[in-house]
Amino acid sequence: MRDSQSAAQNGGLYNRLHSIAVQLFLLFFVSIIVPVLIGGYLSYEKSAVLIEEQVSNVATLTIRQVSDKLNFIFKGLDNTSMRLVGSKLIQDALQGKDAPTPYENVKLNNDAKDQIISLITNSPEIMDIFILDVNKNNSLVSSGFQGVLDPWETEWYRKIIEANGAAVWFGLSNISYLKGTDMGIPVFGLGRSVKDVDTGKVLGVMFIEVRGKVLKEAMADLQFGQTGYTYVVDQTNSFAYHPDMTMYGKSSELELPAYTRVVKINGTDTLVIPDNLSNGWQVAGIVPIQELIADSKVIRDLTVWIALASVLVAVVMGYYVAYKIGRPLVYLSKLMKRSEAGDLTVRANIAGRNEIGQLGRSFNKMIRQIGVLIHRIAEEENEKKKAEIRALRYQINPHFLYNTLNSIRWMARLQRTDDVADAISALVPLLEGSLERNGSFVKLGEDFDLLNKYMIIQQYRYDNKLTLTIHCPPELNDIPIPRMLLQPIVENAIFHGIAPKEEKGCIEVTVHREQDDAVIVIRDDGIGIDSAKLPHLLNGSSSTRASGMTRIGLSHVHQTLQLYFGIGYGVEVHSEIGQGTSVRLIIPIRKEDAYVQSAAG
Repeated sequence: MRDSQSAAQNGGLYNRLHSIAVQLFLLFFVSIIVPVLIGGYLSYEKSAVLIEEQVSNVATLTIRQVSDKLNFIFKGLDNTSMRLVGSKLIQDALQGKDAPTPYENVKLNNDAKDQIISLITNSPEIMDIFILDVNKNNSLVSSGFQGVLDPWETEWYRKIIEANGAAVWFGLSNISYLKGTDMGIPVFGLGRSVKDVDTGKVLGVMFIEVRGKVLKEAMADLQFGQTGYTYVVDQTNSFAYHPDMTMYGKSSELELPAYTRVVKINGTDTLVIPDNLSNGWQVAGIVPIQELIADSKVIRDLTVWIALASVLVAVVMGYYVAYKIGRPLVYLSKLMKRSEAGDLTVRANIAGRNEIGQLGRSFNKMIRQIGVLIHRIAEEENEKKKAEIRALRYQINPHFLYNTLNSIRWMARLQRTDDVADAISALVPLLEGSLERNGSFVKLGEDFDLLNKYMIIQQYRYDNKLTLTIHCPPELNDIPIPRMLLQPIVENAIFHGIAPKEEKGCIEVTVHREQDDAVIVIRDDGIGIDSAKLPHLLNGSSSTRASGMTRIGLSHVHQTLQLYFGIGYGVEVHSEIGQGTSVRLIIPIRKEDAYVQSAAG
């Protein structure tokens, strides 16, 4: 008893170990999870240390190289401005002090200009210096007023006046602040009010325009990775400097943090290193985190080893999976595609006790059952279609014969014996055509001949008040259509369209081609059909039928076309009261389907 239980347990364990699910689980767990966990942990630890070191180094480099250089530049310019505003000669020139005559005033002004020009000569970074008299009398400029704007009306003039003696800095611009035109090089500037040293009264406004090359050279030595960059913003967070010249003066979308931190910029983790400058501006280094850790040799070597180990495991695992699972699955996939294309003779030749073998056996069983079902459904559909087509034929033929004999009966009652004889002569080929001795399909031209014979009978009845015209391209005369297809529509046009108006009537049949289909349009100039009845004409509802058998033809023609050719074909009816009716038939230009032909036979 114990031996049998032990054998059952061993058999169950053996089956579980041979389960494809267990094999895949163990394989993926050992080959992927363990290396990834170990490698991920080691990479994380190393990355954390290296990123911290890189951040510290970049922050130190940024503060030392950017802040010190820029502060040195700004300090020198600020000192220059202080020397100018505190110069007694400058202040005397602005006030015209101790110059009672125009000549002495001009001489005093020229001496002040010489001092300014001398300062510019010794400071090649300075492009221009304007000291504007608030009264517009004794302004001192290093070059003439050749700009396109009035300096006293500029924004920078207003800001300097509002600063009340404090230095006001203006960031890089491609347009000269003093001249208002593009000088071909970017410039930035410093301005402050000139006050009387004794009274503190504002005498003028000084603006020093500096070549932007000074800032660009100071920033050029900095490089953070491949895409990292440094920029400077003013107190309004607008770019005072940016590597992209088109960004000068534009507002920055990033609010700089108070200290170095990682933020997301355009979805990428980026290290932002801010620092404050002595003139109130801020400098910021922007470095993508990925570029910081990309330089780490340790992480790179570790990643390489992990990648090599993963490749080795993937090769072994892939070979095993391909041999054990891949090849049978590919083989089954090809068999399924063949069966999908209609080949139900395919069979899978896969042995084995695991799920793949069971799948092969289930596939074979499924294909056999599908073949049996398709054969059974085909037989049922064949019988169903035969019954539907016969039912339509048995309704349309008595309908046609009823109306035709009714017409002959009226002529006989009127004792028109010659017309009766001719009508019966025309009826004979119509009856032969309806017998379908040569199949259910005829050429379109042959159906037109039967239609003309039918019209002979109706013309006798209505004293030649009916006219039938047919327009058909010769190349469309040979397309096959169901026999006696057009006669029920013409019959409806006569009985329900033309006859009630008791006047002469015309029926026109036209045929034309639309891509791979032939379109037959039958128009009459009868009384038309009420628009409320149009939606019900093709479904054969009782609300659209008159007494007897006078309204069944149209819906049956529509059903016949759909049975033979599909739901994309059939009849369309357009009509207006007093304007006649147009019936449009759509038929494919192709030989009749042999299966459908046999079903109708």
